[in-house]
Amino acid sequence: MENVFYEGKVMWSQIDANMHLRHSAYADFAAQARLQILESLGFDALLLEKLKIGPILFREELIYMREVRPSDTIKVTCELTQCRRDGSRWSFSQGLYRGDGVQAAQINVQGAWVDMEKRKLASLPPEWAAKFLDIPKSKDFVLEEVPQKTTEPIKDKTTMTDLEQKLEDAKKRVMELTEKPGNDVMLELYSLNKQATIGDINIDKPGMFDFVAAAKYNAWNAKKGMSKEEAQQKYIDYVDSLLKK
Repeated sequence: MENVFYEGKVMWSQIDANMHLRHSAYADFAAQARLQILESLGFDALLLEKLKIGPILFREELIYMREVRPSDTIKVTCELTQCRRDGSRWSFSQGLYRGDGVQAAQINVQGAWVDMEKRKLASLPPEWAAKFLDIPKSKDFVLEEVPQKTTEPIKDKTTMTDLEQKLEDAKKRVMELTEKPGNDVMLELYSLNKQATIGDINIDKPGMFDFVAAAKYNAWNAKKGMSKEEAQQKYIDYVDSLLKK
């Protein structure tokens, strides 16, 4: 058994009415193992407070295999299965084993770092991102590159066509909406604007854990094949329809 980061005794308070380890205790043991990995690399509470960041989970999967009884000893392994190079998104695979060496559960988590002041997802400082990647990795570990942000070409207003000028005016008119647009509306505006100014999508597909970037990618990719002129007119018409509501 490799990469064991937590070992301890099952406490009476962790037992349910059926004399088994309660389901939430599995998640608690797994979380403790992850915290101990971070502490071993220097990511203790003082550092996280200094950096003003903290870990959050997007998804936690618990697969129960065998029962765990009172007073049993458990061991929890932990391996990094996927991570961005800047440490901003990550996933772990963890095994929970009984004292007799039998695996009792498998825990898979996906998460990220959040800026505790801005309440937004954040990446690690470069030196700590490199340190985070020192965590033991699974055999099928995947290292993801950080998606590159694209910038829209700046057009000289003197060379704009009438349609392009109307598009720029429509972008300003969006600010006249009395209510904040929903996510579907924002994605439609985003994708039409990208298709109208850049054309077919020209960025790599984001990682599976970056849900916001994935939604934007899918929305823009859905417009593939649409001419810039058609996208410009659709954007203008869409803004008109929003303002009429």
